[in-house]
Amino acid sequence: MIVSDKTVVYLLGDSITQGLGSKKVNFAGELAHLLGDAYEIVNLAYTGTTIDYALKLLDEGKIVPRERESVCVILYGNVDAQIRPSHTGKLFPHLPKRFQGGGMLMPRPFYSHSWLKRAGQQIDNVARKLLVFLIKAVDGTEQWVSLESFSKQYDILLDRLLKMRVNPIACSCVYIDGKLFPDTPTEYIAFNDEIQSLAKKSNIPFIDMWSMFKTEVGENGWERTYNKDHFHPNGIGYQLMADKIAAAVKSQERLHLATAKNEV
Repeated sequence: MIVSDKTVVYLLGDSITQGLGSKKVNFAGELAHLLGDAYEIVNLAYTGTTIDYALKLLDEGKIVPRERESVCVILYGNVDAQIRPSHTGKLFPHLPKRFQGGGMLMPRPFYSHSWLKRAGQQIDNVARKLLVFLIKAVDGTEQWVSLESFSKQYDILLDRLLKMRVNPIACSCVYIDGKLFPDTPTEYIAFNDEIQSLAKKSNIPFIDMWSMFKTEVGENGWERTYNKDHFHPNGIGYQLMADKIAAAVKSQERLHLATAKNEV
């Protein structure tokens, strides 16, 4: 067991949690600022990963029991539930290699400030849309993790964390644009309901990121809180996420301090 005078906050998730681009802009920095020096943020998120990656991290000992109870913020489901063009049909193996990488058929999240680079990126984005249309028309769609499989693995993750005295905070999928990601919003709603149900079963906090962002988009449009892909949050969106997570972490801390005091 590791001895530390700080409360460790682990972050588990995909590119929304790890961040995009070379600078990996995410909510971790703002979260650290809001929580202060008494907390240590450990970001274990990795782009393109699904719930099974979180279990792999546990198997590898990336999250360990500590003398002070720690916290684990879980943001899985966004990659797991998404409806994508099929990778196993006739067309995908024949695509240029650059389009076969993870996320390379998704809308671009942002564009260069250079007009020349931006023009090339806009052409690239049109090519992505065309390829997605053709693949879906010929080979259909796929989902990387079914709701049933996701639920089983998420439940195992919560159970293992709690047995290690690591307090989970479950987060929903973010709000997403159905025009750019057809059929995905329906899946996100189903996954969010399951995450909330599992959180209630394990008596842990649940943060509804979907509703928060849906309200923001309804009131202020996509551009205020999202990048161009209407999937990855921008700086303001990440601030909103950090606010919600920091409040939940501090609430957890107060609850456990009160519980410990009553047990004395």
